[in-house]
Amino acid sequence: MNAVTLGLAAAFVNAGQGLFNKQLTNRYPARPLIGVLLLLNCLVLLPFAPFVEWHWTPQILLLHVVSAFLLAMSSVPIWDLYDKGAASATTTAQALSPLAAAIGAALLVPGTTSVGQMVAAFVVVLGVIWALQGAFAGLGRVASTWRIVIAAAGFGLLTVVTRMLADLDAGVVETYVTRTGIAAVAMLVLIPPRGVPRRAAPLLFTRALITTLYFVLVILAVQEGSPVVVQTLVAITPLIILVVESARSRTWPPVRALGGAVLVAVGVALVLAI
Repeated sequence: MNAVTLGLAAAFVNAGQGLFNKQLTNRYPARPLIGVLLLLNCLVLLPFAPFVEWHWTPQILLLHVVSAFLLAMSSVPIWDLYDKGAASATTTAQALSPLAAAIGAALLVPGTTSVGQMVAAFVVVLGVIWALQGAFAGLGRVASTWRIVIAAAGFGLLTVVTRMLADLDAGVVETYVTRTGIAAVAMLVLIPPRGVPRRAAPLLFTRALITTLYFVLVILAVQEGSPVVVQTLVAITPLIILVVESARSRTWPPVRALGGAVLVAVGVALVLAI
C-alpha cells in the first residue's frame, strides 16, 4: 500500500481511537491513564522485538529520545482536552498538526515535501477548523489554546522524526517499542497511575491495540512518502468523529461542517493528485 492509502486508513483508525479515549476519560482520571496506556502500547509489539534488526548509532538513539519526548509532550495536553470536551473538539489539535509537520519537514527533511503538498495541508487545516468552529469556541480559554498548540506541534514533529528514523533504516518495531517504552517510563514516574484500577486492564489493552494499529499505519505511511502528506490525511480525523457524534445524537452536523468538508475534500484531492 502507498502512503495515501495508509494515511487514510490511519485517519479512520484514529477516529475510533478518539471515541474510545473519550469513553475512558468518562470512567477514569485522564492524566494517570497516560503512563499505563503507553506501557500497554509498548507491550503490544514487544514480542516481535527479538525478530527484527536493531540499530544503536548515536544519531538513532538521539532521535528515539526526541521521539519519546514529543510523544509524552503531546499526550498530556491531548488527554487534558479529552477530559474536558467532545472527541471531535479534542482531535482539532491534529487538524493543526500538518502545519507543524510542514515546517519540520522543510527544516529537517528537505526534499520530502513539495509546495503543492504544503498547499494541500493548509487547505485541509482550514477546512477542519472551519467545520469545527463551535468546538474551538468551547475551548476559548488561554490554557486550552496552549494545549491545542502544544499537542499539534508534538503530533506534527513526531511524524517528521519518524521519517528521519526511517531514513536511517530504523524499522516499525524498533521505532514504536523504543518510543513508547521510554515515554511510558517517564510518564509513570511523573504521573503515577493513581485511580486506575487493575480491573480496567482488558479495556485499556483493547485501546492499546487500536492505538498501536494507528501508529503502525502512520509509521508505514511515512516510510513510503512525505510526512506532510501523511499528517494531512490524518488531519481529517475530527470530521470523521463529528459525523459519528452527529449520528449518535441523531442531529445533522452544522452547515459550516459541510463547507469545511468541501475544503477538506479539495485538500485531499490535491494530495491524491500530486
